[in-house]
Amino acid sequence: MQQENFTKSGVSRSFIIPVLDYSSHSPYNINTLLDDLKDIHGEVICIFNSQEVFDKLRNHPRIDKYCFNKLNAGVSRSWNIGINMAEGRTVFVLNADIHLQSLAVSQLESYLLRLDKAVIVGPQGSHLDFKNLSVIRYFERGTFNEPVQVHDVSGFLFAIHLERFLKHNLMYDVQFSPCFYEEWDMGLQVMKAGLSCYVVPVKGFEHHWGASHDEDLSVNYFGREVTRKEIMTNNRERFVAKWLKGDTKREVRL
Repeated sequence: MQQENFTKSGVSRSFIIPVLDYSSHSPYNINTLLDDLKDIHGEVICIFNSQEVFDKLRNHPRIDKYCFNKLNAGVSRSWNIGINMAEGRTVFVLNADIHLQSLAVSQLESYLLRLDKAVIVGPQGSHLDFKNLSVIRYFERGTFNEPVQVHDVSGFLFAIHLERFLKHNLMYDVQFSPCFYEEWDMGLQVMKAGLSCYVVPVKGFEHHWGASHDEDLSVNYFGREVTRKEIMTNNRERFVAKWLKGDTKREVRL
């Protein structure tokens, strides 16, 4: 049995869960996830982005730390807040709408700590064509049997090597909030730092994609209603300006 590694705080791993609602599209939600985590060691950190869920769960016995945002702060900001609060050597970022077993946690952790220069690992991710801003191949669970180095790791479930992440000053860029392109951006940050992202064959989790592809679907972000189309268009422009023009393009050797 692998010996657990503890930080000075005595925490070996941290679980970060951004929470906006009760995931009506899925059989799983924040309540079922907290139940899953009852018998899995590690501190649980919830980033609440709605008053309703916060009021109901703020005193939940499995939540060790929380942050309450009066307004929805989006994905990048929520992940950053959780990472800044985490004290574990390994940090797991979880969607509230997943079902998680201890097997998935132990497998992700094992790969993260032994793969060369690994800073982020997850069960799904992509090879990307940055020049054309397109996906070459999406690695979905069950389609590969060995770890694969990838350009980005899907955000519904992943693990971070916190020491490497902080040592290299990595941080999710909030200009890509509330969503879209934050995973691609982090992948390029990781490459530029000389580190690696991997997809790894993991069992012991379930996740149902719930986001609609309706471009007119709106997201309430810091009290403003913004359509998915607006977010995607604006963040695409920001991504291109950051990574695909001038000196930055040469630095990351796309």
